[in-house]
Amino acid sequence: MKKAIFVSNTGFSLYNFRLSLMKHLSAIGWDITGIANDEDNFRALFEKENISFINLNIDHKGKNFIKDILFLLKLKKIYQAENPLLVHHFTIKPVIFGSLAARIAKVPSINNTITGLGYTFEKSGLLQEIVKMLYQFALNKNVQVIFQNHDDLDFLVSKKIIQAKQGHVVPGSGIDTETILPKGHIIKKNESSLLSFVLVSRMLWSKGIREFVRAAEEVQSQYPNTKFVMAGGFSGGGSKSNPKAVPEKWLDEVNQRGIVNWVKRIPSEQVMKLLDDASVVVLPSYREGIPKALIEAAAKGKPIITTDSPGCRDVVKNGLNGFLVAPKNYEELRDSMIKFIKSPHLIQKMGRASRKIAAEKFDNKIIFNKILKIYKSF
Repeated sequence: MKKAIFVSNTGFSLYNFRLSLMKHLSAIGWDITGIANDEDNFRALFEKENISFINLNIDHKGKNFIKDILFLLKLKKIYQAENPLLVHHFTIKPVIFGSLAARIAKVPSINNTITGLGYTFEKSGLLQEIVKMLYQFALNKNVQVIFQNHDDLDFLVSKKIIQAKQGHVVPGSGIDTETILPKGHIIKKNESSLLSFVLVSRMLWSKGIREFVRAAEEVQSQYPNTKFVMAGGFSGGGSKSNPKAVPEKWLDEVNQRGIVNWVKRIPSEQVMKLLDDASVVVLPSYREGIPKALIEAAAKGKPIITTDSPGCRDVVKNGLNGFLVAPKNYEELRDSMIKFIKSPHLIQKMGRASRKIAAEKFDNKIIFNKILKIYKSF
């Protein structure tokens, strides 16, 4: 039986974003193993799906080079013992050190997904130069690199980090549009001031959290019956390893002011219910790969407000299934919210367009076929 290993920094990300692909491969005859931090008993969840899981401590935010080398050596040892035909890495450290380990272990097919360039690439500096150098060293010509949008692919090619022939664009990790279905109620004209605007994301400044809250404050001053909800973990607020993390204290203060309700991280089934109840889904992120929250919102038939930035603009066609606003511009965000309040008929119209885009562009079947073609290309 063909063996494939998937590696990500956390059990949460591996389970929530890669499980469907792993199950698909398992169903067509692959023996699948996942490797990640088991921070919340994800081993048991994977075992329920008949997928092996190896708990490996990955210091995914730290800058300790000795720990990174030890991580590389542990992966090399696992690869040599498991003898996979294929490995697939996700997130920066598994991509860099996993690729190196796989090359040393002579794994035939080495694949990486760069889901987004992250805060490291938002502005130039020493950290960006170090990461670029490591990427260039790890991603040699025999390694396949999957991006979720063309902007990120073009950037790494322009910096000569990878060759153009190594790069592939696959728009997201895929969703099951046969199970994620529209269930929201129809907005009536006299309900135009009762709309709810929902943001689902990790609580990072770079997700536009500050802009969402500020826009909500100004919208609610004019339309006091509107609702605003944020769902997502505070991502270790205050962590020096991620300067974009929103402090939990700040989020608690937002809750206390009573304008935006932060419900913290919630299970996926509750996220689906939150999307069902939403009028409009909002993500004012500065940069993304392809945000899964927006794809799920589209599958739920929701109009979307997001930024005209890499990844985000791949989900929304401005004026068709939502509105694109400039990153870091809360005024444009506020004005787009008010457009829906003043013209609630747009919610149903744009929601139908969102559903069509989700089914035609982001469905699991489409995404999995693209990835399998990349696997076969080695």
